[in-house]
Parts: sequence; structure tokens; C-alpha cells
Amino acid sequence: MGVSAATERNEGKTILIIGAAGGVGSIATQLAKHAGMTVIGTASRPKSAEWAKNMGADHIINHYEAFLPQLKALGLEHVDYIFCLNSTEKHWVNMAEAIAPQGKICSIVETDELLDLTLLKNKSVTFAWELMFTRPLFQTADMIEQHNLLNEVSRMIDEGRLRTTVAQILSPINAANLRKAHAILEEGRMTGKIVIENFE
Repeated sequence: MGVSAATERNEGKTILIIGAAGGVGSIATQLAKHAGMTVIGTASRPKSAEWAKNMGADHIINHYEAFLPQLKALGLEHVDYIFCLNSTEKHWVNMAEAIAPQGKICSIVETDELLDLTLLKNKSVTFAWELMFTRPLFQTADMIEQHNLLNEVSRMIDEGRLRTTVAQILSPINAANLRKAHAILEEGRMTGKIVIENFE
């Protein structure tokens, strides 16, 4: 499907991206905007909110507060789609409240806690897991699509339609910088992605 067809199909649709300032969220925000959606990103700090806005988010809400009142303050009764990139179990009730009837929720974050799927029943909401390695892991019939998708993203970056999510570069590649990068990630407050380059 071409960009214009996707834009037309998604006109008026809303997506909530939980963790919009992270590496995946930064790309997801841009792709959702290219698809014609209104993007509501979550962020809890001015720096991450600014990053998400620069990536194309139309609105920002705080993921440490209840979603629905914040959405209503923006004039939204619900959202059509939710893409969860942080703490699926922590945001589960908020997602169930914020999603539109017949809406769709997708998460890439595993959980050790049981999720109450009955919260989605009355709205007939679809929930899906997404793992980028599913195709190669199970050698599915459409395994080549991973290659096609990555090539398309690469083309969009080369053409300037997508921005990379590199926020910090550490050099050279050594034990000290590996420890530093790991410490930054462990804080859970990273915007974009860290790149470590150049072997000593």
C-alpha cells in the first residue's frame, strides 16, 4: 500500500504510543505520522516530551498518570490504537480504559504478570504481541517481509522521510563505554538510542 493510500485510510485515526521518546517509539511516532494518524505520545520529563514532539507527536501525556482524563483534556474520548513499549502490566488498566471500542492494542514488552483480558471483552478490543524475531525464529512463510520492512525503513531514512533515533554516541568501543551505556539504559530514562562505535 502506498503512503497516500495509507494516509487516506488512517485519516482521523488516533494512536497512543507508550514510551514515545525511546528508540522504537521515536520511529513508531514518525511512521504513524506518515500513515496519517494523530499521535499521542507518553513522556514524563520535559526532555523526553520535547524529543517525542520533535519526532512528530501531536500531543504528550504523562504515563505516570491516568490516561483517560488526560486524553479527555485533549478533547479525545478514546484512541483507536495503542502501541505499548513500556511495562505492559503496569499500563494494562489504563490501556483498557483508553482504547476505543473495536480498537487494537499491540505490545512488544513481555510481562511476568497475568493480564486480565476480560477488561477488553465488552469493547471487542484486539490485543496482539509483536516480536521482530518471530519470522526468523519460526521460519514463517512470510519471513522475507522482515528484510523488506527494514529495506523500506532504510530507504525512508536515506530520502529524509524518517529521522534516525541516535541520541548519543560513545567512542571508542571498550569496557568503560559499555558499562556507561548499560548504566544509562538501566536508568530507564533514555531518549532515542545510544551508539557505541570505533574499536580501540
